[in-house]
Amino acid sequence: MADLPSAEQIFAGLPDALLIIDENHQIAKVNPVAENFLGQSARHLIGAHVADQIQFQDERLAKALLNREANVAARRVPVIVKGQEGGLVNFDIHTIPSDQRWRIVSIAPLPADGPVIERRSSEQEQFSVRAPDILGHEIKNPLAAIKGAAQLLDRSLSDDQRPLTHMIKGEVERIANLLDRMQSLSTKQPAKVEPANVHSLIDRARKSIETAHNGDLKITDQFDPSLPEVLVDPDAMLQVLTNLLSNAVDATKKLDNRDIQVITRYSFGASLSVHGSDQIVRLPVEIIVRDNGPGVPPELEQDIFSPFVSTKRDGQGLGLALVRKLINDMNGRVRYKRASGAKNTQFILFLPVAERG
Repeated sequence: MADLPSAEQIFAGLPDALLIIDENHQIAKVNPVAENFLGQSARHLIGAHVADQIQFQDERLAKALLNREANVAARRVPVIVKGQEGGLVNFDIHTIPSDQRWRIVSIAPLPADGPVIERRSSEQEQFSVRAPDILGHEIKNPLAAIKGAAQLLDRSLSDDQRPLTHMIKGEVERIANLLDRMQSLSTKQPAKVEPANVHSLIDRARKSIETAHNGDLKITDQFDPSLPEVLVDPDAMLQVLTNLLSNAVDATKKLDNRDIQVITRYSFGASLSVHGSDQIVRLPVEIIVRDNGPGVPPELEQDIFSPFVSTKRDGQGLGLALVRKLINDMNGRVRYKRASGAKNTQFILFLPVAERG
């Protein structure tokens, strides 16, 4: 019979965020899920006052957090983490029976909000079967004509103008390659991932969008320059970024003060459980595409990544479905977020880091 796991291994492997706090309400121990949820390492959390890390809008829960004798369980309650909305959670706090000087806090983020551990589903992958029929034939013919026109223009342009036709040809080839890939891609075939610099990919997508608007559009950024390389398919990632930025442009086209931003940051982020195994893939690199448009109607929020669901009058409902399909294939995740009363729409990409070596 194999040796049973130690208490330490069990504590580290439990799916909820767990914090052990002492008599002075200071954090004494956390598990990896708590690090993910609070966005900080155990080294920074241990010794911190629990109320500085977690706050509740419900006054009763706020008091229970600082009551050494309180044993409370609450379901679907909003939580604030380090001053920022953390979404809805299931929350428990109770003393440890064997030594009541210590208490344990358990926080389980609900799937609709915050970092989650999730598995692939058949519904998430249905788009891969339909995409080749919808996109392939109708797009490749005009792409060939666009590339041919760019090649003809290239002969008559000056050296300082040729970068524009080179960009056109490069984008045409990238889209054609993407279509080829989709037409031969099955749901079980892994993406061709490689280490890539997210900021280079973002800059390429941004320049493509801005150039298409003849300099009348400016997409700003807030980059974390220390981000490591991510493990993605560069062409697929460019398509994802281009789709999200195009959507942001469409969402803000009627505004006089349109604001479109791309933000990158490193956090402990979401995690992904690999189907059919116990492997957990951490997704600490986040790319946020934010705009000040009106957002998705509440009745469509749950289906926004499904095929043929669109908020546009003439939309086909394929862009976000393709975004999710490509991100899922790269072992990443995408989430839509617009809290009640918020002024910004956000699409957040969670990506894996490329391991060194």
